[in-house]
Amino acid sequence: MLAIIIFILILSFLVLIHEFGHFVMAKRGGIGVEEFGFGLPPRIWGKKHKGTLYSVNWLPFGGFVRLVGEDSLDKKKDAKNSFQVKSLGRRMVVVLAGVFINFVVAVIIFYVVLFTLGFKVTLPVVTDYKFRFVNQSTQVVVVPLDGWPAAGAGIKAGDTITAANDTAIKSAQDLQNVIRKNATKPIVFTLTDFTSNQRRQVTVTPKYDEKLKAPAIGVGIDEFVELNYQTLPQKLFAGFAHSYNLTDYSFRYLGKVIGYSVAHRDFSGVSQNVSGPVGIAQITAQAVAFGPISVLQVVGLLSLNLAVMNALPIPALDGGRFFFLVIEAILRRKPHPAIEKWTHTIGFAVLIGLIVLITYNDILKIIK
Repeated sequence: MLAIIIFILILSFLVLIHEFGHFVMAKRGGIGVEEFGFGLPPRIWGKKHKGTLYSVNWLPFGGFVRLVGEDSLDKKKDAKNSFQVKSLGRRMVVVLAGVFINFVVAVIIFYVVLFTLGFKVTLPVVTDYKFRFVNQSTQVVVVPLDGWPAAGAGIKAGDTITAANDTAIKSAQDLQNVIRKNATKPIVFTLTDFTSNQRRQVTVTPKYDEKLKAPAIGVGIDEFVELNYQTLPQKLFAGFAHSYNLTDYSFRYLGKVIGYSVAHRDFSGVSQNVSGPVGIAQITAQAVAFGPISVLQVVGLLSLNLAVMNALPIPALDGGRFFFLVIEAILRRKPHPAIEKWTHTIGFAVLIGLIVLITYNDILKIIK
């Protein structure tokens, strides 16, 4: 329940500041704001001040802004304070303001997280991808299994094994080799804590696993990548560099997954790697279990994703509206209002359909 509440608060905060960006730039540009709402209708309470209705609504998911003349077919589109009558540049600024503020929030959060972790952060991904503006290395992250020596020795979920008996551990194979080499002899493991980056040592004596027909300490193994912003320039620009790395990696990784799925006509990979509200709520629950820094990382990543997704030229999103403004700049006249309206309407319907489909898929993954 706590994780669900935290997820709702995070999502509401990120959507609300996105809308607040539109609100502030609209006000500064002389554009009328009909309503600035917290949550989604139906309305609980509202108060009008200087022409703007400030409302609180029943559904606690973010907020919304209604601008005068925002719709090109709006009856007020020719009013003095209408969005439609303002300069092209002013309208572009208002449309992109939400994207900008989500990006800034993500950068600030990543600075806080990286500073707290000594400018080192571990990501749950391992490929041959080369991150930029940072030093990277492969890490072996483990999850202890109940009833096995690792759990009894104090190894915790998310611990990174950096060495075993003074042998550097850079891959899962390195760890397995050391355990098999030492059989049932005590092994001194050097660990790095997932949340604090503090190092410690524990001694574990493997036991023979009848199923594997080999010695084991009883851990699930994952290979992660550690990003280490070491130099002064890397630290100074860490928030921006980390935002770039996460965005670039996400697009490249998703592109590979989609490419593989199309080539092999198997879309199970896409369904496993795309999450909606339910999937994100699960991720939030896991982050809550690891502590405040993990929750902050989720907030930063969600804010970055909101910025990136809204910047894409998808109808109904900010990027789609900006695309029509770019067309206007090229043609030097506004696109036909009906075409723009129906493009966004259809785009919105498709987005809602995708969200429903992804949510259904998230629920199936939980059930299975």
